[in-house]
Amino acid sequence: MENKFITIKKMTNGKYFFDGNIYFLTLILFFIIIFPFIYLATGNLTLSVIFLIIFWAVINVIVLISNYFGKKMHSKIFEKGIFKNLLNKGFQKENIYKYEGLTKEINGRTIRVFYNWNKTADGILSFGDIEIDIYFEPQIINDNIENIDELKLRNLTKQYDETFWSKADRTIFAFDRLKLFFNYYPWTNSKKIEKRIENGLKILDDNNLKPFSIKSINKPEFKVLEERLYFLPNMEFIWEHIENNFR
Repeated sequence: MENKFITIKKMTNGKYFFDGNIYFLTLILFFIIIFPFIYLATGNLTLSVIFLIIFWAVINVIVLISNYFGKKMHSKIFEKGIFKNLLNKGFQKENIYKYEGLTKEINGRTIRVFYNWNKTADGILSFGDIEIDIYFEPQIINDNIENIDELKLRNLTKQYDETFWSKADRTIFAFDRLKLFFNYYPWTNSKKIEKRIENGLKILDDNNLKPFSIKSINKPEFKVLEERLYFLPNMEFIWEHIENNFR
């Protein structure tokens, strides 16, 4: 079943994929969550609907502007000293579809660094994060790619992403990589990235998470994951390409 507002597709693996027009879905969400409060305050149905639509429109304009400049910055950061310095220290530029980032192999591990405008780290007046991905062997149980060791990953994230008062620096374990996030500002320098990479490598070594290079995948189960595009950067440009070409 499909229309321009909501899409429901049956995937090749038998599962269903649900998607929809983001503006339509947010409008429905606003009506469910916010409209009752506006109506209680005004007591006027027509006025409440008008206020809600204006509020919804303003929020969407802000998001659109933020996304526009965020996507521009994803590329323009290569003109900044922060990435230029890393290029001079052995990192290479990597392009995957519209994605642009840096990559390097250190101690048998693939490392990716890129600017992500979809923020994970909290921060005042920061409109994007520097994301660092350091790969380790996928944490699957008994070589079964459908059985991820989620408990182990949750416990590791809880152990290292433990700051209670501030989430300006995030440490999150995905099934195949350590994801490090911190706020980007115009004065952020490459030394902070190098320090975070050094700390991340130590965390992985301390927890016996084996090195993994996406350039030399040998195990059959890992090749299946590669074919399913699991090892790509987890960010919006990649999501858009997969949705438009592989759904």
